[in-house]
Amino acid sequence: MPGFDYKFLEKPKRRFQCPLCSKAMREPVQVSTCGHRFCDTCLQEFLSEGVFKCPEDQLPLDYAKIYPDPELEQQILALPIRCIHSEEGCRWTGQMMQLQGHFSTCAFNVIPCPNRCSIKLTRRDLPDHLQHDCPKRKVKCEFCGSEFTGEAYESTLGFGYPKFISHEEIKKRNYVRDNSIFLKASIEIPQKIMA
Repeated sequence: MPGFDYKFLEKPKRRFQCPLCSKAMREPVQVSTCGHRFCDTCLQEFLSEGVFKCPEDQLPLDYAKIYPDPELEQQILALPIRCIHSEEGCRWTGQMMQLQGHFSTCAFNVIPCPNRCSIKLTRRDLPDHLQHDCPKRKVKCEFCGSEFTGEAYESTLGFGYPKFISHEEIKKRNYVRDNSIFLKASIEIPQKIMA
């Protein structure tokens, strides 16, 4: 994977940029014979083409003389950036190494529904989805008190009244039959159950 393509608060200094991809280096390595640095994957890709010369000065390269540069990596990871969702409205700024931690709270980060309904949405849209739209949300029936998934609950209701209910349950819950084909709960004035 080539270098980092984040929204830096300031353009990274040239010493932090990979000469091959022109981005802030990801997992930088140093060629000890000449001192040049590159992204590890960029240099590996360059060398895979059969050219064993430093891309910067054309001096011969030896795999045994290419080393990771953890000190430079820490300096790069400390560069200040904006959240990748800044164009959507996120105002977070911080060091690149803090970005993954920020994602766990970023309101604009896209996450899967925790109910596993296969929907992916922004964290800020999640509460509304869980309360109203998720087919796998838990819903308590106002008529019988049973708990269903949102999908099952909606399939058993018709115009706000239960579609399927046993006669025993009608008597037990003091429901009445009105002139329509639906059942309606007696709320204000208790009425006798019509047979």
